[in-house]
Amino acid sequence: MRYSAFISYNHRDRKAASWLHRALETYRIPKRLQGREGALGVIGSRLPPIFQDREELAASSDLAASVREALENAATLIVICSPNAVASRWVNEEIRAFTALGRRDRIQCLIVGGEPHAASRPGVDPALECLPPVLFEGGAGEPLACDIRPGQDDRSSARLKLLAGILGVGYDELRQREQARRQRQMFAAASVSSVGFLVMSGLTAFALVSRNEAIHQRDIARQKTLTAERTVGFVKSLFEVADPSEARGDTITAREILDRGAHDLDQGLEGEPTVKAELTTTLGEVYNKLGLFHEGEATVRKALALKGVDPSTAARQYTILGEIEARLGDYPAAAKTQERALALLKGRGPEAAALMPRAWNGLGAAQGRLGDYASAEKNLRRALQADIQRLGDSHDDVALDLEGLGEIEFYKGDLAGARRDVERAIAIRSKTHGPRYWVISDDLNTLASIAYMAQDRATAELDFSRALAGYEAVLGPDHPQVAGALNNLARVELEQQSFAKAEPLLRRAVGIDLAKRADSDDLAFEYANLAIAERGLGRLQDADDLFAKAERVARIHKHRNLAPILVERAEIACERGASAQGFRFLGEAGPIMKAVYPDDAWRTAWVEAVRGDCLTRAGRVREGAPLLRANAAVISARWGKTTLYGGRLLAMQKRAGMTDGSGVSRP
Repeated sequence: MRYSAFISYNHRDRKAASWLHRALETYRIPKRLQGREGALGVIGSRLPPIFQDREELAASSDLAASVREALENAATLIVICSPNAVASRWVNEEIRAFTALGRRDRIQCLIVGGEPHAASRPGVDPALECLPPVLFEGGAGEPLACDIRPGQDDRSSARLKLLAGILGVGYDELRQREQARRQRQMFAAASVSSVGFLVMSGLTAFALVSRNEAIHQRDIARQKTLTAERTVGFVKSLFEVADPSEARGDTITAREILDRGAHDLDQGLEGEPTVKAELTTTLGEVYNKLGLFHEGEATVRKALALKGVDPSTAARQYTILGEIEARLGDYPAAAKTQERALALLKGRGPEAAALMPRAWNGLGAAQGRLGDYASAEKNLRRALQADIQRLGDSHDDVALDLEGLGEIEFYKGDLAGARRDVERAIAIRSKTHGPRYWVISDDLNTLASIAYMAQDRATAELDFSRALAGYEAVLGPDHPQVAGALNNLARVELEQQSFAKAEPLLRRAVGIDLAKRADSDDLAFEYANLAIAERGLGRLQDADDLFAKAERVARIHKHRNLAPILVERAEIACERGASAQGFRFLGEAGPIMKAVYPDDAWRTAWVEAVRGDCLTRAGRVREGAPLLRANAAVISARWGKTTLYGGRLLAMQKRAGMTDGSGVSRP
């Protein structure tokens, strides 16, 4: 037989089952018994392995094949008896399956709670029955049992009784051998010098720590096996249809499957918090990937509310929650959540190796959006180094780190570095998933932004269009990633003053984000760009209303687009004759613009040019014209005459009497 015993128990009695498993597997059989013929064959120094059932099985109609195989290969069945076991379908099924193998006489019981034969004892609550009824099917007699309830057998005696049954030797013989061994151990301990005692204490402590670590790692492996088994069963259950008439294989959506899974998890796995937390968190992660950010956030928060969850699982929950918070634009919360994940992972050794780089990546991404580029780059490079060391330089996680670094380098103005890292990421993604993988659309979006900043608008428009097509093909027309691509493509149209082309793209982008993530910081861009389109089409009031919405979003999220929005509002105010209001907008915008865009000289020059135009519109041409003249060269170096800002600058110069209409500035 492969196993000396199979321990059958209800998950609520796991503590007792785990104690028994350790007590039996770690017992050293007395030397005088070794070599003797016993129930398991020739007795060795320790028992053959003990099989501890992986708690109760997932909802299925039969015992798992792995459990049946273990029962067939077990010499003894030990049943942890309690009211929980009586109520457990699977404990009874395991007893029945073992009995069917013709080994009823090899069943032993360990009573840990309740009362034996409660139903037949006057004055005893039948609900306290602890012996599973299947033990007595077919008129079978009561199996051998030991009892560790208070006032009954002590645990040492219970262990020896069970060992005697497994080995096929007399209990008294084992008990006497154990007493003799203890006396020898006590005598040896009493004769050791104080120095020797200290040495032995140290060695014993080391041995205990080593043993406990081995047990801990074994328990982790068992938990992972259990989680994998439950995951397979759970995923299969998502596609089960109770009524065949309801099957809609061609039309059922991923959202429906996820919602069904979330509902099923709410109702089940109550006694398995870590497994339930892992599965619930995975559902939240899938919601996030589908752009259902609020549903993902709510699902992960449900998982976080579960008690008794392993710290590594909790860290994974916080990591995914932080990623969702970033998608929703709450970057301060995302950074704090990732820091909490990292705190949980600290000192957890191999368990943290796979998750810490992801948390570093998420923290770096949030810090980048908050403008802390130094910290962001530090954490992203830490993640990249760890992932390359662990996985090699061609893994998806490495591509994720490179994408994050490319974004930070883009924000910092290092366009060459950004392009290099993003192109490396695309090479990895294409090799591992093929060129149509949807994440490559993210990378194309970044490359297009780089081209846009390098004033290569033809390449930017092409890559933004390719990114949009990729998102729509894989994620569907209403995914938030589609909204971002629509906004970016529209921005290129705005730069070329193609307001009529940009306006429907931006309305669609705003509609998607209002439906999917109404509190997203991306709306600061989308509202502002739509306002620019409306202004270009001559709808000044609609433009001002949209700029006001963009300003509110930007202030809530401390968005880097706040200063440009304030300048746009100043232009409209001055055009309407409200120059005092326009100057207030400009007064606030100027310092912010310098702080947020220190390397973009044209932006600060634009603030001053708008100030000059406001003075001109207010009839103060002598004050306004010098400001326009002083800043025109910087703006013209960045924007051509036919672009959005180049065209506006010409109009400002014309109002100030500085050109003859051809764009030639007068002295």
